[in-house]
Amino acid sequence: MSIGLDIMTARAAEMPLDCDCDRFYFIRHGQTAGNFSGIVQAPTIALDATGEEQAQAAAALLASHKIDLVVASPFKRAFDTAVAVACDRPLTVNPNLAERLFGEFMGTPSAKLDWTKSPRGGESMDEFILRTRAGFAQAIAWPGEKAIVAHGGNLRVIAAGLRVAMPETAFANAHPLLFERAGGAWAVTELALL
Repeated sequence: MSIGLDIMTARAAEMPLDCDCDRFYFIRHGQTAGNFSGIVQAPTIALDATGEEQAQAAAALLASHKIDLVVASPFKRAFDTAVAVACDRPLTVNPNLAERLFGEFMGTPSAKLDWTKSPRGGESMDEFILRTRAGFAQAIAWPGEKAIVAHGGNLRVIAAGLRVAMPETAFANAHPLLFERAGGAWAVTELALL
């Protein structure tokens, strides 16, 4: 696992997220060759064959769920997953839901990635947290039921801001999650495990 994810999660939790909706879906993009080999990826990395299958499986799982809008990261792996999930539903792209821009760290082993460091040509941890929070607020401001298709880093920031404890299984590729608020507290359900 990367270094400093616990620090990033704790920092994101210091700023609770507030929103008007009581439920939304989140899907991390399908697998890529970079995920499989464990490298920090560029925005243009596409889904591999397994990732394409995962995206289709997520789409099939969500086909019967009421989703009025799919909001995607512009990174190719997330956008292509969102296209599958959207099927005939409306789809929009929000640049604020992109994975952290890692600059000089791209192409390095992800297990050695330190999220607390600010890479040359990239963005700082705090910049990423603030951008993700803005992207989340923009996504859920749309009317109706939303599904966000983005990245593991975004998921950690959003879950921390909502004060949701996340099992590691929730960060799997193309693993649909349902976030719901009841009695003022948020909880997550891993739909693929039902």
